[in-house]
Amino acid sequence: MAWLTRKEEVLAALDSSGRGPVADGARVLHHRALVHTLRCRGGLDVAWCVETREGLEVRHVQVLGGHRVACPHPRCPAVVVAEAGAFERWKLQVGDLLTVEE
Repeated sequence: MAWLTRKEEVLAALDSSGRGPVADGARVLHHRALVHTLRCRGGLDVAWCVETREGLEVRHVQVLGGHRVACPHPRCPAVVVAEAGAFERWKLQVGDLLTVEE
């Protein structure tokens, strides 16, 4: 199982299935993925990131309400998605460096 971490602090378990709701975890999407909540029961927290040698640097954070489509950020090839309210609990901010630990 993989984990999403920040400065050795575990933030969430990573879901690698790519399908279904993101519950009590997070998902990392690559290649400027289109993020939407069209079939979701609730909203999502979305962080657009730049891939660096150290990990994923957060460049933009957005709360995406139900039945919405987020505009992709062309200079951010990676996206971290979690259930709505997760980023607030994690105190995630622009500039944070996230890593994926196996």
